[in-house]
Amino acid sequence: MTKMRIDYYTRDDFNLNRLFLYLKKKGIQVETYRMKKPHVIIADTNKGKKVIKAYRDKSKIEHVYHFLSQIQQEYAVNFETYPEGELYIKDRHLYWAMLPFVKQVKEITYESFQDREAVLQALTRYHRDVQKKKMAVYTKLPKYDLILKWKKRLSSFQEASPIFREFNQFHVYEDIVTWGERALVLMERFRDSRLNYSIIHGDVASHNFLKTNHLGIVMIDFDLSAKAPALYDYIQLVQRFLPYVQWSMKELLQHPKIKELSKQRFFLASLLFPSMLMRNWNINASSLSWAKRQSLMQQSVEEWSQRTRFYRVIYQHLQNLHDM
Repeated sequence: MTKMRIDYYTRDDFNLNRLFLYLKKKGIQVETYRMKKPHVIIADTNKGKKVIKAYRDKSKIEHVYHFLSQIQQEYAVNFETYPEGELYIKDRHLYWAMLPFVKQVKEITYESFQDREAVLQALTRYHRDVQKKKMAVYTKLPKYDLILKWKKRLSSFQEASPIFREFNQFHVYEDIVTWGERALVLMERFRDSRLNYSIIHGDVASHNFLKTNHLGIVMIDFDLSAKAPALYDYIQLVQRFLPYVQWSMKELLQHPKIKELSKQRFFLASLLFPSMLMRNWNINASSLSWAKRQSLMQQSVEEWSQRTRFYRVIYQHLQNLHDM
């Protein structure tokens, strides 16, 4: 991504020059910038390197800023106020917030045991601090229901059935739906209403954990944070681990935190839901070319054969817990 200098006399698709002029009036002089993705700008400014990010909902900025300010931990990257004290700048229908840029020394990858363990420990530290401050009691962030979310994901995935027929893989589609439905039934059965609420990060992808020199693992991008049991973050994190450990329960149990979680039936049942596989189809299917759909189909079929072996192991663990 090439850095660009500011030319205040030209126009562009994102109306950036108007935004930069506005920032300049507020005391933030943007010297060079690059677009990380639409509406996310990495900018070199007179106040240092910043991330300037657009939101459609200002309340999300306010609620995240409030709860991270209460935690007051450097490892959870919070919004900064502008020089005159504003938390965001409104430009037409968007609200532009500013965050410090965090330099990582090495990219996190879930292929590495050390990185997986470091992320698990960082997430545990974060939830411990949220619980200690009792932030879930006071937050205005919305509640999050994992089962409801996955029911919607399953429903959306079912729209891909014609594509599976097209590639003569309808039997795989039926298996995926069957296991998805079975997992949701078990999750409903094992749901524990006594679980303490936390504030989940909500997007535990590896790129939201940065390895730094002085702060260890730093967590960024709390845009999907919500009020929910901390367990939901761990479930979604382990779902992301699965392809990198070749759907091996033995590999997962090398992590003490996952070994501890594996004693909970709800957690085990959640691993039966093919969440990331369905997500890939829900995001991509309608817009993909035939060749790319073919590639996604091949990937899904190969993954499914590994998943079914993994599911048998999970069922055995559930049975062992039932017999205890």
